[in-house]
Amino acid sequence: HGEGTREAEMNELINVWHNLTPGQGTLLGGAFVLFAGIIAFGTGAHERRSRHMRFHYQELKTLYAEALKIGRDFEVIKALPPDDRGPILTEIVDAMQQVISELALTGNFQTADLAIAYTYQQSVQLAGWTREVESDVGWPDQFQKWVESLTEEERAALKRYEAVNINRRDVVQAVRQELASYVPVWSRHRRVMRKTIETKRFALN
Repeated sequence: HGEGTREAEMNELINVWHNLTPGQGTLLGGAFVLFAGIIAFGTGAHERRSRHMRFHYQELKTLYAEALKIGRDFEVIKALPPDDRGPILTEIVDAMQQVISELALTGNFQTADLAIAYTYQQSVQLAGWTREVESDVGWPDQFQKWVESLTEEERAALKRYEAVNINRRDVVQAVRQELASYVPVWSRHRRVMRKTIETKRFALN
């Protein structure tokens, strides 16, 4: 009985389709075209948004990774002989200025501010360590030029970073939280990145 009913319904639909007037056929065809266009537009918009999100994710990931690397390099460089630090330190300072400028224009304000403060802290505390441990203020010319280009207010603010204590792990946590917002909501990777870092890390990780 069920199969006979379905067959009858199918025949009725076929009859309706064959008995459409030209005007009705045109209207129905137009509706199909419109529906297909809406689907295509929605799919295209979704793809464009996904590409934009992936691009911004990679852009920010690169900048934040560079900021973290610079902060770590300011620690590692202490192990080098004083005479070998100059050229390397010049490169680090150049990279720091570039990253700070780009983060200020690109990243989330709070996260970028934390990452920038972390790099400032590491540079200033390295200077303090050099003076205290080696009684040396032998900074490269590039760094001296940068400091001299600052206003008195900016120099005073920079000096305050000698007493700042920004934990590297807090920067990593903030960066992971921001980057997670560019990962699809249903992604397991997003959930992992939003989790609080609870495991103990080695100092330079």
